Amino acid sequence: MKKVLLIVVAAFSFAIAGGTLARAQVVDSIVADVPFGFTVRNTTLPAGEYVIRRLDSTDPGVMEITSADGAEKMVFLVGSAEADKQPDQTKLIFDRVGDRYFLSEMFEAGNNSGVELRKSRAERRLEKEGAMTQLRSVAIPAHSGVNAGR
Repeated sequence: MKKVLLIVVAAFSFAIAGGTLARAQVVDSIVADVPFGFTVRNTTLPAGEYVIRRLDSTDPGVMEITSADGAEKMVFLVGSAEADKQPDQTKLIFDRVGDRYFLSEMFEAGNNSGVELRKSRAERRLEKEGAMTQLRSVAIPAHSGVNAGR
């Protein structure tokens, strides 16, 4: 009986440790061509190709977005997010409020763990004013990997 209990406890411990390791592997870098202007936190960015990457491997909560031409660049904070099902492709998810798009979440293909951005002041203000809100309304296909950190 003790042996069975020990096996169950060990299996449970490995399951928890495995879940923690998987959760630590969040978005590292993504390249996406966004066909519309959008807002990250309180900064509006024009349509175009962007590279989004983690600034520091020791702090997964700090990311940077840079336009392909280098004209646009900003640092922002993210929290962890979980996808309902494992995404089959890397994607950026935007909330549409009124006629504006706000970057909301990012997921890499094959990983349920991603990142989410807190709502900006502008997004909260538009919602409060009664603007039509379509959460998770647009998902832009992207790609990730070593070449994404140009």
